[in-house]
Amino acid sequence: MSMRSKGNILAFIFASYTLGVMLFTFWLSNHPLGEPRIFLREPGLALRGESEEERLAAIEAAANLPADTDFSDYDDKYLSRLKLVARDGTIKNELDNSFDYKTLPDFAAIKVISERKKAFFDYLRPAVQFQNQLVRERRVILKGIEIALKSNQALNRSQQKYMDLVRSRYKVSEQMSELDAVDALMRRMDTIPVSMVLAQAALESAWGQSRFAREANNLFGQWCFSEGCGMVPNNRPAGETYEVATFDSVDQAIAAYFQNINAFHRYSSIRDIREAARRNQKPLLGHDMVAGLEAYSTRGQDYIDELRKMIRYNDLE
Repeated sequence: MSMRSKGNILAFIFASYTLGVMLFTFWLSNHPLGEPRIFLREPGLALRGESEEERLAAIEAAANLPADTDFSDYDDKYLSRLKLVARDGTIKNELDNSFDYKTLPDFAAIKVISERKKAFFDYLRPAVQFQNQLVRERRVILKGIEIALKSNQALNRSQQKYMDLVRSRYKVSEQMSELDAVDALMRRMDTIPVSMVLAQAALESAWGQSRFAREANNLFGQWCFSEGCGMVPNNRPAGETYEVATFDSVDQAIAAYFQNINAFHRYSSIRDIREAARRNQKPLLGHDMVAGLEAYSTRGQDYIDELRKMIRYNDLE
């Protein structure tokens, strides 16, 4: 074989190899399993594995839930697919939390203000982290459903039941296609900075000392609108029917707060800020996200400024 023929063969092999690599790269970039999963690599609580393959396996496992899985529990206690990653990088199986969330502690009994503030934050922080953990787990299951849909697979009974549940909970229109609903849910079903939650709880409940915090476990001033659903404020204007919601536990109040921020139409600007941070691969900061709380209080910008001051002064992030 002449040198020229050998050169042509080598050139053909190299060109074929290069084309193959380009085609594979193109396929990978467009395949659902090749999408960036920024939300799985958040600091704090996150899905961790030794490799990307393990992360994919976890998502694929979430896409194949048992047909008899029960999705009726509001707290979604059946979810346990993620590991809890501490600040020092160690992996824990559950949050280190021995607090009783049925009864709010008597924070007024702590006379030293700095100690009272620390006790308040230390008490609430694990419960807030737990709610964020549940949100991340829901997102993993939702990601599994998205992978199934993009692969043209029919959803099994449990997946469909889960979609119906979260569509209703997060107020996503029934007119949307399944894939469009997944996109809308990914926008709404997302974490909230711990700093923002702690600052609002402190401000709205007077550091856990308000009447509604002590008697109703209501740390966020949340209202309800059916008679007997909560406590009637002493200064409620004539003709108004709202009540301050009563919760059986503090963690139930935090769960309701998450639901309110993530689903209520008046807080869509918070979700816009969060979505922009996700899109730009930036961390979620309470200082930034409280800008969307202009509808939470009649104080408007003064309310936002006070929350930012509280986050900064108490070194919450």
